[in-house]
Amino acid sequence: MSSYDQVIGAHVSQRERAFLVEALDLLMRERSNALRIATDVAKARGERVPEVQEFGLDDILRLSRQISEVPSAEPSESNGTSLHLRRK
Repeated sequence: MSSYDQVIGAHVSQRERAFLVEALDLLMRERSNALRIATDVAKARGERVPEVQEFGLDDILRLSRQISEVPSAEPSESNGTSLHLRRK
């Protein structure tokens, strides 16, 4: 596990991670649509078609995977700053 994974696992709750992944999915959809429109416009004008890298799609996908794959250090949702063990 990388230090990045440890930070995400220790300081971000499962719910927060799910929210981040959903936000990145929405960003991916918007950037993909922007790429499609830019490609259509460039083709219509006879200009160079933009590349996927120009819209950061690879970076968004990589970050989304990293966040969703990090194991949670928390057995349940908390504020993400520390673990609290409950006694019954």
